[in-house]
Amino acid sequence: MDNNMKKLILILFVAFFSLRGVYAETLDKIAAVVDDQVILLSELDAQIQVYAIQSRITISDSLALDSLRREFLDKMIEDKVLLVKAEKDTTIKVTNQEVGEALTRQIEMIKSQFPSEEAFLAQLRAEGLTLRELREQYHDEIKNQILKDKLIQKRLAMVKVSSGEVKEFFEANRDSLPEKPAGIRLSHILIGINPGKATLDSLYNFAALIRDKAVSGENFETLAKNYSDDPSSENGGDLGWFSRGEMVSPFEDAAFALQPGEISNVVETVFGFHVIKVTGRKEDRIKASHILIKLAPGEEDREKKLRLADSLYQAIETGADFAEVAKEYSDDENSVQKGGELGWYAANDLLPGFITALQDLDTGEISPPVASEFGYHILRIEEKRAAGSLDPKEDFKTLEEMARRDKTHKQLKEWLDRISSEIYIEKRL
Repeated sequence: MDNNMKKLILILFVAFFSLRGVYAETLDKIAAVVDDQVILLSELDAQIQVYAIQSRITISDSLALDSLRREFLDKMIEDKVLLVKAEKDTTIKVTNQEVGEALTRQIEMIKSQFPSEEAFLAQLRAEGLTLRELREQYHDEIKNQILKDKLIQKRLAMVKVSSGEVKEFFEANRDSLPEKPAGIRLSHILIGINPGKATLDSLYNFAALIRDKAVSGENFETLAKNYSDDPSSENGGDLGWFSRGEMVSPFEDAAFALQPGEISNVVETVFGFHVIKVTGRKEDRIKASHILIKLAPGEEDREKKLRLADSLYQAIETGADFAEVAKEYSDDENSVQKGGELGWYAANDLLPGFITALQDLDTGEISPPVASEFGYHILRIEEKRAAGSLDPKEDFKTLEEMARRDKTHKQLKEWLDRISSEIYIEKRL
């Protein structure tokens, strides 16, 4: 999750649970207008309260509050300018699935701020809300954030830096550059865990059984809540309205062939087996709900892949070439042709399981199979380095990325200034 999204969720969370009473008298006041978008004074004050909470300060001086309002309003206007530009860019699309997954991640993050899930739900109840209503409340905010992020990513993808610019960046900032952390260069062999035929047959049959329940009249929303592996299960499988091009093809083909009230056969996509119910149709858009049974491997699949990983580990230990084994067996498409080479990592940024597996190994040694969400890994240490200052030759790639970010920040500011001049903006503070 990027910092913008974290900030957005914290603002939404604090604004919803904390600001009703504090800023009730300002809820309908407009602080600024950007194109056809408005910024409410209550929204502005919500951001300021988040800042106060994060900074552990109390804002009691009216002059200090006015100064912060002007500063934060400028930032919020920039944010609205980005949204207006993103909404007008027809090449940028945000799918319901992207929004749903982002909402689920952010709500899980909010839950983590409470001592327990029960405490979180109790707070919701105290505010007269259900979890579904909370998701609906913030659906548009999350969608807008994804839109803006995609616009920025599209813009940043065009920024390149030359070796000369990297050198200039290093010379201008050498005294303020962060220290290079201790690092490790790794290779790995990944044995992915995919469901076998027996597992796939079992999952398909389970999806077909749920479909039969729905077709025979059982409540689709209840079935989705009880059985679906998709985040939309919290909403009874509701995916909202969508057009063609927003979902994967097999799902769309099946959904758009249905009339309101109809239920599909079991549909297979890269995500798993779906049972789809169309609940609305207007022009070229439909509203649908679904139940997803994910393509999750079974215990037999895991044991089979672990046995393979163990046999490869033993083969390498007795003389087989690591790179050749990686090229033949690894399921990591990004590293397989490089003999499993992964590159450099900060030692503290590795997965906890990797850190444990590597802590007693020397350069050139390999680990027994290590489990992760991707499968089983056989790791090899190619090189280690101690913490120290960044070096223009050894750390060129790191400095290149830092220089690109610096250049990006400057170009983004110039671009924002330019597009802001093309959009109607009115401050009312």
